[in-house]
Amino acid sequence: MTASNVIASEKLREPPGAAPRRRKTAKFDRKLVEILRTAAAVFAEVGYDPASIRMVADRAGVSVAGLYYYVRSKDELLYLIQYHVFDGLVRRFETDSAQMLAGGGEPAQPEARLHRFIHNHLDHFLADMASLTVCTRELGRLSGDYLQRIEGLQRSYFSQAFEIFQELCSAQDDSRMDPRTATLAMFGTINWVSSWYDPASDKTADELASEFAKLYLRGVFPTDGQSVEARKGRGRQ
Repeated sequence: MTASNVIASEKLREPPGAAPRRRKTAKFDRKLVEILRTAAAVFAEVGYDPASIRMVADRAGVSVAGLYYYVRSKDELLYLIQYHVFDGLVRRFETDSAQMLAGGGEPAQPEARLHRFIHNHLDHFLADMASLTVCTRELGRLSGDYLQRIEGLQRSYFSQAFEIFQELCSAQDDSRMDPRTATLAMFGTINWVSSWYDPASDKTADELASEFAKLYLRGVFPTDGQSVEARKGRGRQ
């Protein structure tokens, strides 16, 4: 969740029919990011319903009136937390996919993209477990336009992973794995890290991404776990 993402999303933050706000400064955006992180920690700790604007303001070190300078309501806080998480993840994978283009303009292999997708997800949430808790537990608290926007971003994020598994499964002639089931199972696994991860003893995001990718690939490739390219090469022999 970066200040640049906050700036990029300023237009999307405005509720339908609301008068536009004046343009904010980089200092404003940095403070808003701090407030969103603080709000995520409060919501994760006590729950969205029991949490209050005053609790967030006290934790953030600002007055209630000062907090309302940055957001209009508790609902907007929840929306912005989720918006910046999913928008940031979608944008990050889009950027990585563009950078991973192989020689000749060919896309990177699905195995490499799967590892990168999982890495990005874990790299973000292992550093901000509160946001993971809020995104998985509190989506149902949103309604109306806020809910539609977040659901749209979630669909985009899901589609990025689904397309990887779709490619993996379609390239595997004897695969019995349904790509949608594989995608849902992957999200269930990588989101569950919030219940057990300990930075003092567990592996890094990149190491965990490698472990998880091996686990999923051996499920998609039920015989020997070979890559798509290795199997294609064997078939041409």
